[in-house]
Amino acid sequence: NESVSVDEAVEFWGKGFAKINQRAMFNEVDVDKDGSVTIDEWRQFWANVLKHGYSVEEVIEEVEEMTEGGSWVDWNDGRHT
Repeated sequence: NESVSVDEAVEFWGKGFAKINQRAMFNEVDVDKDGSVTIDEWRQFWANVLKHGYSVEEVIEEVEEMTEGGSWVDWNDGRHT
């Protein structure tokens, strides 16, 4: 359905993705605060991160760290967790 719920995010990122990481991610990405992240919200979030001076390489590195159990990054992109 082109959206991801909190439970689906935890399943994808793994058990190491703590509840605080879930809240931080959804606070920044779930613009309409409906409890799910749509593909449009996801794309807009990353476009905003890149617009604020981060490189694609930096983003990829951080996302890879998250898939290995790292924390959600509070990007300096004008949004707050």
